[in-house]
Amino acid sequence: MELKKTMARKTTGGRNKILTVGVLALFLLPGPSAAGGAEARIFLVGGFFNFRQPEFGDIYGTMPLFGLAFDLYSKNNLGLEAGAFRINGRGETVTLEGEPAVHPVKFYRWTFPLLLKYRLKAGRFEASAGAGPALSVYDESWMGVDLSYHGQRIHFRGQLAADFRITGRLYLRAGLTWDSLPTGVRSLLLEGGRVRLDGLNLEAGPGYRF
Repeated sequence: MELKKTMARKTTGGRNKILTVGVLALFLLPGPSAAGGAEARIFLVGGFFNFRQPEFGDIYGTMPLFGLAFDLYSKNNLGLEAGAFRINGRGETVTLEGEPAVHPVKFYRWTFPLLLKYRLKAGRFEASAGAGPALSVYDESWMGVDLSYHGQRIHFRGQLAADFRITGRLYLRAGLTWDSLPTGVRSLLLEGGRVRLDGLNLEAGPGYRF
């Protein structure tokens, strides 16, 4: 990926913004007295991630994804989702400065979203759409050369999902998630263009309703 080492200054403001949004959203959701109670679910998901920028896809290919999501819905079908998701991969790339050389590289990203969601129910099936902020922490390590990079960003995440109730409390989820993640960093791999870690997640996994 060759993230050039001109990283933005790290701050704790992003984390504070997500916390503030989450607290406000929880207050806006109808409570048990207004909506007759809330419904909570937890999902363990696995899947795949693909970079939007083809240069990075050529290096890492399709990367495995796993994560944990927690949904909280009010009776009017408005809800929140919070979770933790990780993608990671390995590849090889060539340095473009000095004598060309092939170097192994490793990449990972942790993402912590907070999405506002709405669902439609039909028998055992549910369809939901969600959007909101996410905090991503990402790292790329180069072997044998000092080009490693670590950064973090607040960015937008959107989600479409379908849940199927298997039994009274067990569910199966399949979903698509899109991350829009500008890094503000320039890369020689992109001829000086800005690196974006945008991409599409394909996810599926079981869930449990409390």
